[in-house]
Amino acid sequence: MSSFERFGHMPVIGGAVRVKGLGILMLLAAMSLSACGDQKKKTNKVLANVNGHEITATQLDAELQYASGAAEENAVQRQAMRKQAMEALIDREVLLEEASRNKLDRDPKLLQVIERFKTQAIVQAYLESKGANLAKPSKAEIDAYFQSHPELFAHRKVLDIEQLTIAAKDYSGALKSQMDTTRSLDQMESWLKQHNIAYVKTQLTYTSGDLPEQIIGKIKNLGRNHLFVMQDGKQNLLCALTELRDSPVTGDAAAAQIERYLLNKKMQEVAATEIARLRSSAKLEYVDKSAGLITDEPPVTAEPSGKGRREVAEVK
Repeated sequence: MSSFERFGHMPVIGGAVRVKGLGILMLLAAMSLSACGDQKKKTNKVLANVNGHEITATQLDAELQYASGAAEENAVQRQAMRKQAMEALIDREVLLEEASRNKLDRDPKLLQVIERFKTQAIVQAYLESKGANLAKPSKAEIDAYFQSHPELFAHRKVLDIEQLTIAAKDYSGALKSQMDTTRSLDQMESWLKQHNIAYVKTQLTYTSGDLPEQIIGKIKNLGRNHLFVMQDGKQNLLCALTELRDSPVTGDAAAAQIERYLLNKKMQEVAATEIARLRSSAKLEYVDKSAGLITDEPPVTAEPSGKGRREVAEVK
């Protein structure tokens, strides 16, 4: 058997929003300031003026709705968050003015992006309205999920893994042969340097909620500092396990997380049902039949992971 094992895995659909997307969302929020202000300034309390543009209490309240944990903080923390949110609104207003002055708001590409985000927001609001009356998961449902997923809770493990991330195109036969004989990731790093292969060195922590139980077992059997490879899209991760430890979670501690996951799963089921209903009654015609976009298979709706879980293939 070779001195390393090779795993394949892909990130789940709907991962973290890219920085570029966050920038667009920030710009969209800024652009909404003037529109909202124009509609509300006659009936809403004005909190500040920025070059003649009003920022209102309604805008501040809307901003706070997106602040994580805002309703759970004490009075002092809530006031601090209000101040922070107010400053963010002012920052966006001055950025909006400068962007408009530079005619960025008229850029066709940006307008297309804005329309896409606008459409997504409306669709999301509609789907949320369809699931607004969903009952919260019962204690029995939460307990059943806890009991049926010991790898996520009662038997949860934490793995510290050191990684050298390289482009998939650089994973050559020579590199594989080197992995067969190299005994440490430090030696592998030196080999990459000698062969001018670009890499990024990181130390990441995974839980048994991030990887399937069978893969956790296989990594555990490899032992510390035993080399293995994981695939992540267009990247290969040259890995070594540095620590594996138990980190159990009690039912009480996990209850809120499980409730959110189960409710989200119900929302996904409502969305899939509604999409199927609307598609069945829609008059759909593929105009350009040569584009290779036509399929006889029904659309696939991704099941939510709830915990950022990665799908990992069997050991090769």
